[in-house]
Amino acid sequence: MRSFLAVSGAAPRPDILEYLPGDPVVSRTATGWVATDEPVDDAFTVLIGKTARTRGGDVSTEALGVLLRAGAKVDGSRLAALVPPFAAAHSDGSTVVAATDWLGFQQLFWWQGDGVAAISTSALALAALAGAGLDRPALAVQSLVGWQVGLRTVFAGVHKVPAGCLVTLEDGRVTPHRYVEESLAVDGPAPGLEEAAAEQAELMIEFHEAYLRDHPSSVLQLTGGQDTRVLLAAIRPAARTGLAALTLDVHGGTDSRFARRLADLTGMNLHVHWMDDGPAVTPAEAHELAVRAARDLDCMASPLALAPLLRAEAQLEQGHRLSGLGGETCRGFYYFGQPSGATTGPKLIEKLATWRLYANEAVETAALAPEFAASARASALELITESFDGYPGEWLAATDHFYLYQRMQRWSGAHGSVAAVNRHFVNPMFDRRFIQLAHAVRPEEKRNGLLTGRLITLLDAELAAVPLDSGLIPNRLGRPGLAARTAAYRVTAQKAARKIRQKLRGQGRPQLGAAETAALVVAHWRAEPSVVAPLRATGLVDDGWLDGVLAGRVSPEPATVAFLINLLVIGGVS
Repeated sequence: MRSFLAVSGAAPRPDILEYLPGDPVVSRTATGWVATDEPVDDAFTVLIGKTARTRGGDVSTEALGVLLRAGAKVDGSRLAALVPPFAAAHSDGSTVVAATDWLGFQQLFWWQGDGVAAISTSALALAALAGAGLDRPALAVQSLVGWQVGLRTVFAGVHKVPAGCLVTLEDGRVTPHRYVEESLAVDGPAPGLEEAAAEQAELMIEFHEAYLRDHPSSVLQLTGGQDTRVLLAAIRPAARTGLAALTLDVHGGTDSRFARRLADLTGMNLHVHWMDDGPAVTPAEAHELAVRAARDLDCMASPLALAPLLRAEAQLEQGHRLSGLGGETCRGFYYFGQPSGATTGPKLIEKLATWRLYANEAVETAALAPEFAASARASALELITESFDGYPGEWLAATDHFYLYQRMQRWSGAHGSVAAVNRHFVNPMFDRRFIQLAHAVRPEEKRNGLLTGRLITLLDAELAAVPLDSGLIPNRLGRPGLAARTAAYRVTAQKAARKIRQKLRGQGRPQLGAAETAALVVAHWRAEPSVVAPLRATGLVDDGWLDGVLAGRVSPEPATVAFLINLLVIGGVS
């Protein structure tokens, strides 16, 4: 199921359907209507996306219907056992119940009006239904971070369904219900490094054995990084022989080189898809693809990151795919440069925002209308600070929580939700117990890759001796000591130096293919200036700067182009 929209308390609105992907059809219900890929009866259960799976096996749509039928009294432990991404909806004829996964990775949205309410996979569709205006503070965040924090969307009054929640829709009212707490505390004493790594290794082996038993034609998406190394190491050597592996790269890239070495070592059947091969893309085609990507992402992440992937995936078989996401929870994504033992406070949050969150996707200040640019930083920092409310008092633990429930939920989840409706897409390291163990380990035992290195070593000592794309060697990371810390510090220091250069130059690091797509999009704008005319009506873009772009005097950065594409799509709805 790619498209889902359920409305209670209003008659069908066919004009809304254009904001849903595919070719949805309308079915009347007792209190309103639903739009789905295929017609449904009053009572229905639909899986949103392609996968519903626990660590041990697939969950049928019928079983989901039985589970969701309980509504607010649902067995939370059973829903929390489903590995993200996951979402489903059920109706008994009068009440619609929709649930997202424990992480909120699969994106669902809701809106409440006067006697009318709706839930959907599309924030754009809800905004069109509501006639919603822009949420300027949310746009301020996006102009600096490139994605959203908290539960806002770029449309006022349209909200994301929180992690670990379901929503009920009945008699023109939508009501969220939490089925599992955000707290990831483990029962009993927190495990140490060795205990946590050993159990995580068992969980990964159990997951992969069951998944490849049920889906032997699965494809492992392989890079030179730590996360896919964990997945590969968790697959028993005998099962690797002939296993399909996929790497997306450009000629001269590093992922294909490391993937080839791993495939030769393990006997996997590697296919490298070269993203810079194939027919040339025209500026008009690039613009059209970027607009489609913005719509797929509900304008809340970079369409320039997704557009090249949409083009690549259109040429690939969309079967079962094992992907490595979530491993950063094992090694402290935001730890570098942060003090140990500190307590969360405004100064630390502002420093994190300035040096890490704004590093890659901040819009050039000159591109923004002066009034909006002047207020954006304060508005964004206020929302980012609010997103730390209720997080653990210890600062490094708070950054772990922020990484998982903000960056993973709102940024990776936006992209992952697109993948989830196109193929059987699953992230083994989002198993909730695996994440609980990662969060339970003390920050000093995760820093510098200690936990991840130990995990890979326990899974497969031979693979742990093969260098990563960073040059680090997992089995050395997994041993505490000066040599391992020095090597890790060297790599993180190089990354920090890049961040500093980005900040000083006012330039971020674009995603794979984003710079090329941005250049083509701008070429289309210069050939067809009327395309960007709606940007002037938003009040968010500086007219003089836009004139410079169209005249060829200004070459905007990819992050700025991405923001403007989102604004163009948003302007067509609000």
